[in-house]
Amino acid sequence: MIRLTKVLKALSDPTRLEIVALLSFRPHCVCELVNIIGFSQPTISRQLQVLTDAGITSFEKPKFFIIYKLSPKDEFTHKILDTLLEELKKRRFIR
Repeated sequence: MIRLTKVLKALSDPTRLEIVALLSFRPHCVCELVNIIGFSQPTISRQLQVLTDAGITSFEKPKFFIIYKLSPKDEFTHKILDTLLEELKKRRFIR
């Protein structure tokens, strides 16, 4: 139950949903997400940390930038993300 709560709480924020939608297309560095979403770097970094702690995203640091990607920690999280992204596409929140 704690796992379910953590994943759903992480996905309950509109900014984090926008980040998930963007990462569904390709990995992004924090600076790209800042430019696309329009929030400050610390705000975006904090939202990404919540998503990473929930097992939704992961990151790599190849030199100077941290690159985030969708990387569901388990099958449960993977199914939730698939369903969420499908619904966002149906409702035209993402193309």
